[in-house]
Amino acid sequence: TVTAVRQLAARDAEEQERGARALRVLSRCAGNQTAMVAAGAIPLLVALLTSGTAEAKVKAAGALRHLASGSSETRTAMVAAGAIPPIVALLTSGTAEAKENAALALGNLAVSSETQTAIAAAGAIPPLVALLTSGTAEAKENA
Repeated sequence: TVTAVRQLAARDAEEQERGARALRVLSRCAGNQTAMVAAGAIPLLVALLTSGTAEAKVKAAGALRHLASGSSETRTAMVAAGAIPPIVALLTSGTAEAKENAALALGNLAVSSETQTAIAAAGAIPPLVALLTSGTAEAKENA
């Protein structure tokens, strides 16, 4: 986990993609999620959503998608790291897979009224509605 987090902080785009790919896989396990949060992965994953390559954005959104399904502490850390606005931005600017991951991440984050309000305030409703008509089958399901 620590190695993958270090890769996210690298200046090399391929290194960032490798780190995001590894964290996406690791994030599927609750024990790994705790280690990822402790290692500082969330702010780096959020940063990749705006500054990474298209592939890094997909993988970072995938990792955040899984992290958002974890503990309330993890979701709180995501919100505190400013994850909602860049996730919402992916709904309109990302690849098809990034849009799928973004929709599911928002769905996972929307378990409390506070995050629901923050998601709506970030402008998520119109792009989510658009995904219902123009997205992939998975994006439509996730929206």
